[in-house]
Amino acid sequence: MNKLENEKGKHRLIVLPLQPQSPNDFSGIGLALHFLLGNTIVANTYLKEFWFGWRVKKLFPQKNDLTAFTRGQVKNLDLKRLSQEQKIRFWVYGEVDTYKTTLSLFDGEEKGQPASSIISFSFDDDLIGFREVFIHWLGDCGLPFSELQRKLAIWPEKITWRGADILGLALEALYIYSAYGDPNEEKIDLHPFKKAVGESPDSFICQNLLGWAFYRNKKYQDAKYAFLQALLANPDSPGVMSGLMWCCVYSNDEEEALYWSSRKADVMGEDIETAKQKTLNRLKKVR
Repeated sequence: MNKLENEKGKHRLIVLPLQPQSPNDFSGIGLALHFLLGNTIVANTYLKEFWFGWRVKKLFPQKNDLTAFTRGQVKNLDLKRLSQEQKIRFWVYGEVDTYKTTLSLFDGEEKGQPASSIISFSFDDDLIGFREVFIHWLGDCGLPFSELQRKLAIWPEKITWRGADILGLALEALYIYSAYGDPNEEKIDLHPFKKAVGESPDSFICQNLLGWAFYRNKKYQDAKYAFLQALLANPDSPGVMSGLMWCCVYSNDEEEALYWSSRKADVMGEDIETAKQKTLNRLKKVR
């Protein structure tokens, strides 16, 4: 079963931050796994590329709404209403507890209970088993990955437990900074992002997030370096190639911006000439 085979690239899926079972158990692990799964989902080209970070403020109007959710103080969102309001059909959400997650998939176009599964995770196997079971479960839910998509989604994620904890807290800070801002904080504090990389230097998601933190601070050359380090771990990441394209756009580097937009389009099975034209349009707007 494939719910999307006749509607390729139309429907959106958001992975919500995984919550602790109890607010007293909060750490950055649930946010780190959320970021990992978001970068897994993006390889599925049956779905329209979409990221939780793009909708944070619309889902959580106030900063305290977001932190109450990530800490498990608020357990439920009205996903049926949000699906209609936000035009987002699928939602992955759940809880994390030591070395297992309880995940659910909500389909805004179907009645009945969400599909759920308990999936263990381990940092000892580079979180490969966790993603393989996750992808298999999504296939059972009607959201299959092709073999090529599966390969793109299963890179060796070289992160430690401590690195994931630090990364998750840094990610929450980035969401807060991007969605709500702070007139007293012109730039986001880069220390937590660098600390995550220091703990897990070969981690794709740590280098990736550091790149986005540099990007938010308009340090485009530093962002490019971090993104290129991320590509050493995951050479076909659409999100990182998008980041590199945007860095080049704001650096007015047309040749390299076109290269990264073309490469991303090729990986995602999209029309390369259309992608290049969109990039040229972006360059015109910032010049």
